[in-house]
This record gives sequence, structure tokens and C-alpha cells, in this order.
Amino acid sequence: MVLNVSEISESLYTLPIIIMALRFIEIYHQKGKADDIDFLLKDLPILDTWHFHLAENNESVTKVLLKTVNTETVLDTLQSFFSEDKTLRFVLLPVEATIPRPSEPDIEEKKEVQKSPQRISVEELYQKLFAVSSINQKYIVMVVIASFVAAIGLLKNDAAVIIGSMVIAPLLSPNMALSLATTLADFRLAKNSIVTNIIGLVLGLLIGIFLGVVMNVDPNIPQIASRSDVSYFYLFLALAAGVAGAYSITTGVAEALVGVMVAVALLPPLVAAGLLFGGGFWINGAEAFLLCLVNVVCINLSGVVTFLLQGIQPNEWWKAEQAKRAVKAAVSVWIALLCILAVFIFFAQKIK
Repeated sequence: MVLNVSEISESLYTLPIIIMALRFIEIYHQKGKADDIDFLLKDLPILDTWHFHLAENNESVTKVLLKTVNTETVLDTLQSFFSEDKTLRFVLLPVEATIPRPSEPDIEEKKEVQKSPQRISVEELYQKLFAVSSINQKYIVMVVIASFVAAIGLLKNDAAVIIGSMVIAPLLSPNMALSLATTLADFRLAKNSIVTNIIGLVLGLLIGIFLGVVMNVDPNIPQIASRSDVSYFYLFLALAAGVAGAYSITTGVAEALVGVMVAVALLPPLVAAGLLFGGGFWINGAEAFLLCLVNVVCINLSGVVTFLLQGIQPNEWWKAEQAKRAVKAAVSVWIALLCILAVFIFFAQKIK
């Protein structure tokens, strides 16, 4: 059975992103191209190769076993050579284990591995984030549930309930998708992630406003007051959350835990702002909403910088040039917005 890339990507929405030690590249191609593939692979860092002929048509499949850190090098080489051939399809699969175990690399191979990017390939990263960048029923339901839980935790001053809402909130993916879209100058991915981000933020704010209208809101409740006490300290928290989010997706750190960190920066101040607006505490609500905006900007800014430091860029040279211009423009905008918001923070502190 041939696995479809879209099916693989869809399944990743519900599973934590874990970087495997090994990968399988399946190359579906017309019969007769196996020799070209062998020629390209002979000097590349792979573990093994197999060729199979598909009896039902004139196609063959080549299966390549390799280490995760070498995936991007091999894929780039193959895609570059076969760039004009539209009949080829590459399918990337994780491998749990192999028997016998891969041999330990020698000193020279270890040096080459150290030079390789210690992350998953750009194509794999793109598939993962594209699958979760579009708005869907699951995302809406999770945001709604998380917002209600966060509001209850804030009103009851219950930190445990607020932490529970952070675990539920799916706010990491659209922000990281936007950072990747900026890094790759992919406007389709950027459009999807921006829409998804806005809908998630608006839903959280509206739910907070609704509950603020129908329930008694006390701005002096410690868990609410802490979210309306905006300071420069939260800039560093949000920047760290953005770095953690980008790093987790590219290297396989437990994403659920990093998602909690990002939710700390986004969901509680957003819902707190809604509660305060609904309760008629406009100044406090504005400060909580300011904190949320600062966090959105910082998370995306640090996400872009982290992707760049990990060497993530388009494969084609002309797209790479376009991406450089897009990154410069986006980073300039994020920094400008951050400076404007920092001025607002300064005046908010002066008022108090």
C-alpha cells in the first residue's frame, strides 16, 4: 500500500512531533531511473537502499534508509537532480528501529554529522505545520474549551485550572506556522496561519467578554491582576516561548510541554482581557490585552530568528532570495510593533 503525504500530515495534528533517529525515503519513479538514483546516493550518508518494481504499472519504488540528520542533504540532492521530472514522488516516513542496529559512525562521519543541521528536514517541517495552519472544527473546539477553562480558573483564582487550560489550548501551531511562512516566504502558509491565529485570538477574547458580562469580575483577584500588570519582564518570557516553540518543532522536544509555555504567554492574558472588558474595567482590560499583543509579536519574532539560526530556507536559489527579502521586511515590522508596544508599556507603568 502506498502512503499518501497528506494522510501522514493529517495524522500529525493529533500526535506529538517527535524526532526519530531514522527515516525512510520512498521514491516512486518510472522504471529505469534506479541507476540514476544509485549514482546520486553512492557518496551520500545513507544506511541502505532497496529497489522494487511495481507489477501493476511501469513504476518502481526505491527505499532509502538513513539517519534523520542526513535527510535534508539527501532530499536536496535528489530533488535538485530530478527537478524537471514531475513523475517522481518522494514520501518521507519515520522509522522506530531497525535490526541489526546502525553501526556507530567513525570519527570522520561524526564530523560530517556535526556539520549537518540537527533537526528534521525543511520539507518534513513544512508538511507538519501546513497541516495545522488552516482553520478547522477541531481547532475551534479546543480554543473554545480552553478559553472557558481559563476563564473559570481566573475567576476562581485557581492556578491548577489555568494550567489545565494551557494544556488544551492549540495556540502553538499557528504561530509557528506563521514564523515558518515568513522564513520561507510562503504566502499561502502565511495567509492560512494568520487567519487561524486571528480566529483563535478573537474566540478567546469574545468568550472572556461574554463571561465577564454574565459573571461578577473582581480585577483584584491575584490571577487576573497579574495578567493586567504589564511589564518588560513579560517580553523576555514571550521571546523565550517563541524560541522554545520553534526549537521543539524542529528537533522533537516534547511539544505538549512547550505548548504550555506558549499558552502561558497568550491564553491567560487574552481571556483576562475579555473578562475585564466584559466587567467594565476598561483600563485593566486594555493592559491585559496589551500584554497579549506583546506576546504575539515576541513569539513570532523569536520564532523567525530561531528558524534562521537553524538554517531553514527554501531549496531553490530564487526562492531563497525572495525569502531573505520577506524575512527582512517581516522582522522589521515585528520589531517596529514591539517598539510601539514597549512605549505603551512604559506609559502604562507610569500611570500606575
